[in-house]
Amino acid sequence: MTRPSGLRSDDLLARILRTAADELEATRAPMLEDLPDALHQHRTRVRRLRSVLAGFRDVLDEPAAERLRVLYAEWGSQLGVARDLEVLAAAAEAALVERDVGDGPTFERLVEAPRVEYARAHARLVQLADLRRARERARLLEAFVAESRVEDGASPAEGPAIDVLRREARRVGRRAEARDGTDASLHALRKAGRRLRYISEAIAAAAPDLHPGEVAALAEAGDIVHDRLGAHRDARSFARFVEREAVLAGRAGEPTEVYDDIVRAAREQAAGGPPALKKPLARIGDARRALR
Repeated sequence: MTRPSGLRSDDLLARILRTAADELEATRAPMLEDLPDALHQHRTRVRRLRSVLAGFRDVLDEPAAERLRVLYAEWGSQLGVARDLEVLAAAAEAALVERDVGDGPTFERLVEAPRVEYARAHARLVQLADLRRARERARLLEAFVAESRVEDGASPAEGPAIDVLRREARRVGRRAEARDGTDASLHALRKAGRRLRYISEAIAAAAPDLHPGEVAALAEAGDIVHDRLGAHRDARSFARFVEREAVLAGRAGEPTEVYDDIVRAAREQAAGGPPALKKPLARIGDARRALR
């Protein structure tokens, strides 16, 4: 475990915030052009920005940071509408291709219809991105990054970095203990794992020699928690979507056997409840305790 030579708290936060804002801006144009995977990448950068603003709120201008988090939560939700349609269409196409279905009413319902809706949702994003509200949001972020200072900014960067890592790791632990099998409790744990991952990755990029083993462990384990719960949630959401379309297909007098087969496979993927998380959660606890 080593400390970054000469890196101050001010330097650490400046690097993290500058990177988050630059990556957000860099992914904006490709998203608006609807390039492959661009929407996903831009939405991820929105979440990364919100994560670091939340994680370092105690040493930042908290009201200003919270205002930005709210503004970018709104943008993230708008992106999510289009992204969910994109994911549904891709999952449906993969399921149908696997069953040698490449056209017909089933393909139209499960793939082509969501893609039409996606195109409309994306067109709406382009409109929203050109509004004065979007320009003001970007201006506020740039001003925040340029003007941000932390209390006792000349102190070593290790202090605030360890504080936020330990706090976010404890947050994951609390969410894990609060699991009761409901979607809400699992979603809360998933978000906690995601935030831990993004904050750990931001610290690793800004200060690569700061406790690299522990920071990497927190990022990797947080990613596993996020991915496993996300896959479980996606399988259940996909099954519900196909079930709804099967009802409509049946009412229209269309065959529904392929719908039933897809739903059965999705249910099997999500069978047995949430995925096992004992090992990644233990790894998060071990890494947290090792940070001194």
